[in-house]
Amino acid sequence: MLSRYAARSLQSPALRAAPTTLRIASTTWARGLAKNNKPINKKPIDYSRPAGAPPASSSNAQAPQPPKKPEYSIPQEDLRKDASPESKTVSQPTIDTSDILPNLEKSQDPSISGKEAEFETASPSENTTSEPAYTGPLPDLTKGIPSTLEYETTPGGRQGLRLNLAEADEMPEGASGSGRGRGELPASAYVSSSEKKRLKMANYMYALFAVFATTGTVYLGRNWESEEEEKAHVDAPSGWALGLMWARAKARLGDQLSYYNEPAFRKLLPDPDPMFERPYTLVLSLEDLLIHSEWTREHGWRMAKRPGVDYFLRYLSQYYELVIFTTQPWAVADPVLRKLDPYHIVTWPLFREATLYENGEYVKDLSYLNRDLSKVILIDTKASHAKNQPENAIILPKWTGDAKDKELVALIPFLEYIHTMQYSDVRKALKSFEGTHIPSEFAKREAVARKKFQEQMLEEQKKRPKRSGVGFLSNALGIKSQSMMVDPTEQTPAEAFAQGKMLQDLARERGIKVYENLEREIRENGEKWLKEEAAHEERAKQEGMQAMKSGFTGFFGAGAPPKEGSQ
Repeated sequence: MLSRYAARSLQSPALRAAPTTLRIASTTWARGLAKNNKPINKKPIDYSRPAGAPPASSSNAQAPQPPKKPEYSIPQEDLRKDASPESKTVSQPTIDTSDILPNLEKSQDPSISGKEAEFETASPSENTTSEPAYTGPLPDLTKGIPSTLEYETTPGGRQGLRLNLAEADEMPEGASGSGRGRGELPASAYVSSSEKKRLKMANYMYALFAVFATTGTVYLGRNWESEEEEKAHVDAPSGWALGLMWARAKARLGDQLSYYNEPAFRKLLPDPDPMFERPYTLVLSLEDLLIHSEWTREHGWRMAKRPGVDYFLRYLSQYYELVIFTTQPWAVADPVLRKLDPYHIVTWPLFREATLYENGEYVKDLSYLNRDLSKVILIDTKASHAKNQPENAIILPKWTGDAKDKELVALIPFLEYIHTMQYSDVRKALKSFEGTHIPSEFAKREAVARKKFQEQMLEEQKKRPKRSGVGFLSNALGIKSQSMMVDPTEQTPAEAFAQGKMLQDLARERGIKVYENLEREIRENGEKWLKEEAAHEERAKQEGMQAMKSGFTGFFGAGAPPKEGSQ
């Protein structure tokens, strides 16, 4: 209650003239209460007695009466519309504090010193600290609170640096961090010790990486170790010049990286065997050329063989070394090839591991086949697969599953003709059919050649005699021609020409006979071949398991298991 009245009394004009004195008195009274931690047993002050009157005795003391509240129900004159702004102000009641201040001074704690002289005479503007005002930039606290330990413990540094960053002293010249603004700390003051350790470790790692990079470059830039390597890298010959070392380092690094893009082997096919050598090599794609796969909701994945695939492969196997080259991985394509070609008519299968990966595409680079490219033909359905050797390629439309398709079989006469005429470079023959439908164009050219041949045969028959003397002598002596000695049923070229047959007709008749013999062998011995192959695979599997077990037991010192029949 006393503090409420004192606060109201401070609003009077009389007490506003001495704010400093009242502030000190109230502060002293509050400190006394806080220290004693008990209320001050003072008699209540009688606010009803007039100012200057002596205090009443204890016997006649009466309870103090609170001041009367103003009656707000009485109409005020200052609420009129024509009243001036000064008349509308509310007058504050004045309270005499002449007897309050002595009581407050008496309640002051003895341990607190008396009045201070500077608060009696000094003006409010002079009641400030003696230190000069800080005018420098404040530190950037967004990076964290800066550490001052380094400056407090460094000899010649700032001893006793205060933690009040807003009032930091000016950095003396010559001390640590001199030359910076007042109160501004260097960037290292915001870095913790753990962060400094991490930065130091990072610097060590950078230095170690630089050493390894330099050492690795020098090692990769060494001279070539063999003549084959030097011939393979003509642009980077051996030598100790810095430019040559850098070129050899790039070449070796490129060879290492190209391992993941180039085929698995430099020679995808072994050297030709003279006993089974074919003069030409025919490389065939698998997907959408020999087979077609599709997925439906009713049947799931299904795969179909192109019409005439078996005849195409078995017939051309007598003329060409057949190679199936697919971009599918081995694990996916190998089971398909086993069903497509169970009797291994195809000589060599190649999978994705044998392709060249360039610009996100799988390329069938024929230069890795280990064959003469003048005797190689590639049949595919995508031109991008043959972009490295387009002159060796025949690009056919994709087979979409049509059961009446004959495009593949229609290529047999053309491919057979190349073998019959013994072209030294198949690329020239393919170049002559560029931009045309090869089966149709070949049929037209064959018809024209056959007409000319028949005309020439008629002219020769008119000029030559009916019976040759050489032929008559040979028949009389019983000497037969070489071709008849090999196959009595085969016609001689002279007999075929006499009947109006061309050379490719003879080759076709011979090829059909070879195909028929192969089909007869497959019908008679096909099942036996498949059983023998299955038994061979099972035996190889058991041998592999046996070798694995012996190696496992040998690792633990048990030795290899005894063979059958041994004691």
